[in-house]
Amino acid sequence: MPRLVDSTKLIGDPRDSAVVRASHRVYEHLVAMFAPGLIEAAFDLGAFVALADGPAGAAELAERLDADPLGVRVLLDGLSCYEIVYRESAPEGGHRYRLADGMAECLLPGGLYSLAGRIRYDRAIGWDAWRDLAQHVRHPARDDSGAYRANQLSAEDYESVARGINFWAPPIVEALAGLLTDTGWKEETPRSMLDVGCGTGIYSQLLLQRFKELTATGLDDPRIVPIAEEQAQRLNVGARFSPVSQDFFQQPWPGGQDLVLLVNIFHLQTADGAQELMHRARQAVREDGVVAIVDHIVDDDSEPHSPHNRFFRLFSASMLVTGGGDSFSLAEYDQWLERAGLCRTALVDTPMHRILLARLT
Repeated sequence: MPRLVDSTKLIGDPRDSAVVRASHRVYEHLVAMFAPGLIEAAFDLGAFVALADGPAGAAELAERLDADPLGVRVLLDGLSCYEIVYRESAPEGGHRYRLADGMAECLLPGGLYSLAGRIRYDRAIGWDAWRDLAQHVRHPARDDSGAYRANQLSAEDYESVARGINFWAPPIVEALAGLLTDTGWKEETPRSMLDVGCGTGIYSQLLLQRFKELTATGLDDPRIVPIAEEQAQRLNVGARFSPVSQDFFQQPWPGGQDLVLLVNIFHLQTADGAQELMHRARQAVREDGVVAIVDHIVDDDSEPHSPHNRFFRLFSASMLVTGGGDSFSLAEYDQWLERAGLCRTALVDTPMHRILLARLT
């Protein structure tokens, strides 16, 4: 987020007390809601679709969007503050607006790395859920036995969020492919992998592009499987990617896998559910295979206030408001691994995630 308060202007002011500085800092956090409000309104209005055709002025866009010229101008000026669009002088006078590089693919529906699904998820759940955070802090989601509950996303909401987080995958897959290569993986060696809770399948599909003799099986909800299958065809790896509709807590996983991949699954679970996933991963992986976990893993032994750990703790709050789950610590992962007969062999930072590799002990 761009800085909105120039704190240097407070220096030397006789009113520059600790409380004034603190108030400015907190206010800047409070108005962070401006950004999603502007982005989601523009998405709802179709402004990004209209700007994908090329630069345009506010009056022209207002006519195309069936909106008021003043409202459109204010909306686009706001988006320019976040560098979503650029505000430029028009040859005929006044100003026109254009999408920043990469924004069309990012914000239009249908793009491989589009955030459209995430925006729909926020519209359906996010805003109302965060409004009730205090209630969730008092009474976190529990099941009938009183135990903390795993995340309870509906199939429809899970579909939206699964479609809206593909953009996380490329840097993670790049790092994971490098780690696998370091362990002896070669392009020409036939190998198999199991992608548990595969979502759109983007992680295994990008790995399939890197390792030409690799085959992958993806497990997920019946509503998600067709999405993964369609995307595999789009990325030209459909012949080596097999999505399977399966409740991966209730049904056995196919065994003998060279790689068992679990991406963004653990943060949706309770501690007991996480332990069960570890046991199942242990049973599915070959003796010389690898278990790879990609998630929001808090590691206070590294740097407690690193961008990773800060984001992961904020992400825990999002799990709280949406009905369960957590960002677990590295110590907890190590404990689950040990109980399952696995041991950690690597921990690597990637944007907004950590990759944990484990092998049989």
